[in-house]
Amino acid sequence: MDSHTFSRYSIHVSGTVQRVGYRHIVQNIARKLKITGYIENLEGYDVHIIAEGRVDDLDAFILAIRNVEYPVEVEEICTVEEEYKGEFSYFTVIRGSPEEELAERFDTAIAIFSRMEKKQDIALEKHDTSISLQEKTIGLQEKTIGLQEKTIGLQEKTVGLQEKTIGLQEKTIGLQEKTIGLQEKTIGLQEKTVGLQEKTVDLQIETLTEVKGMRSDLDNHLNKEISEMRMELKEIRTALINYGIMNAVKS
Repeated sequence: MDSHTFSRYSIHVSGTVQRVGYRHIVQNIARKLKITGYIENLEGYDVHIIAEGRVDDLDAFILAIRNVEYPVEVEEICTVEEEYKGEFSYFTVIRGSPEEELAERFDTAIAIFSRMEKKQDIALEKHDTSISLQEKTIGLQEKTIGLQEKTIGLQEKTVGLQEKTIGLQEKTIGLQEKTIGLQEKTIGLQEKTVGLQEKTVDLQIETLTEVKGMRSDLDNHLNKEISEMRMELKEIRTALINYGIMNAVKS
């Protein structure tokens, strides 16, 4: 079939696709792909879609509505091709009763908060991994400084031995004094290097402390905001139930 030919698909989607905002996600996908038709909840857990458009756009539509992130979980899509009718001007969501739609919006909001918490946990886990790597780097640098300090100690002992040798080897005093001078300069440079590395470690320790503080503040702030938003949702839902708006909807 020509990819530019218009067609009509009747689509049955199974899985976690009700009360998680799936209908609005599908509507946005349809709008971007210039698909017309509608989506509606079926009794139970599934949804039904009628989609009309170009064949290549419909194929892209099927792929997109399958690959939707958590909390939506598409388990199966059954597609039946039908005769194109061109009866729709746009893609719409067929809604249920006001009580059902209100309850679905609450459930969708709760699902979105759950997704936010999941992403937050992933971000904090990556942050912790970064901190762990920085701590290991600091540990390696401290070991390197320790080895360099030992090397300086050995070189200082070598200088002492060479000075004793100078007293015994009168003919080579001039050359050995030059050698001692060069070694002392080398020691000076290495001591400066150690000093710079110690400063670097101090800066990294300060930075690590600040990063840990920021991570703790971020965690506390996000948890506080999510907790407050959940409390507000619960209060709104309780008020709606008290006013009899959601009597027919299970929590």
